[in-house]
Amino acid sequence: MLVDAGEGPIHIAQRSQALGRLEDLADQVSLHHLDLSDGEEIDQVVAAVQPTTIYHFGAILTGPGEQNPQQLLDANVTGFMRILEAARRAETEQFIFASSIGTYGRDRSPGDIDDLTIQRPNTVYGVSKVFGENLGAYYRQKYGLDFRGLRYPAIVGPGVTTWSVAQYTSWMIEKSAHGEPFTVWTTPETVVALLYYQDAARAAVELAQAPNDQIKSINYLVNGPSPTPSAGEIADAVKRRFPQADINFEPDPTTPVGREIRLDDRAARTEWGWNHAFDLDDMIEAIAESAGH
Repeated sequence: MLVDAGEGPIHIAQRSQALGRLEDLADQVSLHHLDLSDGEEIDQVVAAVQPTTIYHFGAILTGPGEQNPQQLLDANVTGFMRILEAARRAETEQFIFASSIGTYGRDRSPGDIDDLTIQRPNTVYGVSKVFGENLGAYYRQKYGLDFRGLRYPAIVGPGVTTWSVAQYTSWMIEKSAHGEPFTVWTTPETVVALLYYQDAARAAVELAQAPNDQIKSINYLVNGPSPTPSAGEIADAVKRRFPQADINFEPDPTTPVGREIRLDDRAARTEWGWNHAFDLDDMIEAIAESAGH
C-alpha cells in the first residue's frame, strides 16, 4: 500500500530475511535484519535508516508467549522500549503501533468493548500491549513523538501459521477452500470481533495519514463486520460458498469458549474516518480466490 502510494524509501526490518508475500516488491524496498531481543541491533538499524515514520508490528503472540513469557517480555516490552527510544533519538516524526483487543482480557463488564473500557489483560501478550500503548502515549506527551496505536481484533486472512484462540476464524475458511475438514475448538455461539488483513493494513496507513489535530484518543479500536458473526454463523457462510465444507465443533475445555467480544470503534470512525471494506462474505470470497477458487 505504501509503495502504491509513492511513499519511500521503504525499509523493512524483521528477524527473518525472507520477504515472503512481498517478494514482488524486493526491488522497491530495503530489507534489514532486526531481532527485537537484540537492543544493539535495534539501535544500529534505526540510527542507520533515520526513519520518518515507523510502523511497529513486531511482537511475539499469545500462544508462544504463554509458553515462554520471559522471551515475550524481551521482545514486546524491552525491545519495544528500545525501538521507541531509538526513534526519539533519530527524531522520527511518527510511530504507528499494533496493539490488540487482548489488552482487555476476560475480566470485564458485560457489553461491547469501547476505547474507554478498563483494560485488565490476563495474558502476558495483553500486558505487553497495554504497556506499549501507555509508554507510547507518554512519549507523545513528553517528547512530541506522534505516537498512534491500533487495537486490532482477530485478523482474518490466508496463510496464517501461528495458533491463537481466535485463529479458527481464518482456518475454517481456508481449510474449506482447499477441500479439507476442519474442527473448531469453540462453541458455535462464540463471538470474536473480526477484521480482514487488508483492512488491518489500510487502517494503519489511514491512521498515519490523519491530521494530528484529529487524534484525540491516541489508541484506537478498529472493527470489521458489525454485528459480529458468531463462529456458527461463519461456518454457515462458509458452507454457502463451499457446500461440501466439512466443519465440526468440538469445544476445547482448556480454551475460552462461549464468550462474546463485540467492539464499539466509534472513536476511530469519528476522529479519522475509519470504515472497514470487507464484510464476512467478502473475506470468504477473497480467501477463496487466494486458494484458486
